[in-house]
Amino acid sequence: MTNIAQYAFAARNKVIVLSDGSKFTSSDFDSKCKFDIFRFDQIKFLRKKIKLSFAQNFLKNNKIDIIFFDSWKSLEPFNNTIGVKKICLVHGNEILKLSSKDRILNSLNKADLVIYNSKFTKNKAIKNFKSLKKINHTIIHPAFIKKISKNKIKKKYDLCTVARLEYRKGHHLVFEAMSVLRNKYNMILKYAILGDGPELSRLKDLVIKHSLLEQVDFIYHDYPSEKIFKNSSVHIMPTLTTPDSIEGFGISNVEAASFGLPCIVSNSGGTPESIGRNGIIVKENDTKQLVKSIIDIFKTYKSYSRQSYLFANKFESNKKIKEYLNAI
Repeated sequence: MTNIAQYAFAARNKVIVLSDGSKFTSSDFDSKCKFDIFRFDQIKFLRKKIKLSFAQNFLKNNKIDIIFFDSWKSLEPFNNTIGVKKICLVHGNEILKLSSKDRILNSLNKADLVIYNSKFTKNKAIKNFKSLKKINHTIIHPAFIKKISKNKIKKKYDLCTVARLEYRKGHHLVFEAMSVLRNKYNMILKYAILGDGPELSRLKDLVIKHSLLEQVDFIYHDYPSEKIFKNSSVHIMPTLTTPDSIEGFGISNVEAASFGLPCIVSNSGGTPESIGRNGIIVKENDTKQLVKSIIDIFKTYKSYSRQSYLFANKFESNKKIKEYLNAI
């Protein structure tokens, strides 16, 4: 959403953003933005009411052409917005919540345009909510690359994963593959994990179990991802599908490609759409394929790396913003 706001502002549009979070903890980020950001940090029940009231008053007193909603929940309470185009983003996980089917449909029916983050997400949404195919929609892969970064520094890490520490991201499968590579092929790899989340403690235990303490580094989630990409050779994210969670796309794979990193991903969800000829897609939850893909990537590394730059160029910021402008 921030990228959309930035480029809408750059195109000389008046832009305001309503966001959750504290204005104090976000002050550094907010001060760098040239558009206005209004933050709401009350408890959830109050926050929703206060933010809605603020938005309704703003709509009443200002001429607004377009509202972008980051999810169906944000769009749900908005009614009587005649003359304002409503665009809603759909990411993937929300379409799994069949218990909220009626609410989701009622909300998305208010949208003038629904933007899915991948072909997978669109197909899954229409399969679960058949009437969604009647709503005006498009697909835009939500990655914005500001700069292609070519560097020839010596890499500290062979593998890296930039992602939230959740079971479905598949970090544990990388540990299993690294253990096989070390014990069977004498291939000792260094692996950087950037992120935070509920799996941190379990993943640290698994590192000990697989005797990988000297090979795996956990890095604080607020550390710049660019520094990890610059110091790594391959980005790996063998995502899994769980009953209540799925990967709708995979932005970090595109970001990694902009630094020349080949990517290894699984065939789960919309993840395959986040790479091109710059990587390898493995079967979900298949350690043997993961081991083979790592070996193959390093055998022809330069070729995969060249393809990464070419793939990332498709997501160059100006090209992506044109996609959004053409859609609306």
